[in-house]
Amino acid sequence: MSIERSIPELEAWYAQYDDASYRRESPDAYHHELLRTAEALRDDGAIDWDDWLRLKELADQAHLGALQDAVQARVDDPNA
Repeated sequence: MSIERSIPELEAWYAQYDDASYRRESPDAYHHELLRTAEALRDDGAIDWDDWLRLKELADQAHLGALQDAVQARVDDPNA
C-alpha cells in the first residue's frame, strides 16, 4: 500500500520514509517526523483524509519494524 510517489508534495515524505539510517538510529523521532509531515500535507490540502490514513499506516508499520529490529540487535549483541 502506498500513495503515488510522483506527486511533488509527497517527495519529502517519501524521502523521510526511505531514510533507513534515520529509521534505525532513532525510530521514535523518525515516526514522529513522518506523522508531522503527513499532517502538514493533509492540513495544506495536498492529500485527503484517506491518503493521510495510508501514510500513517506506512509510518506505523515502519516504526514497528524499526523497534523490532532494535530489540533483535540488542538480543544479538547485548554489549552494543
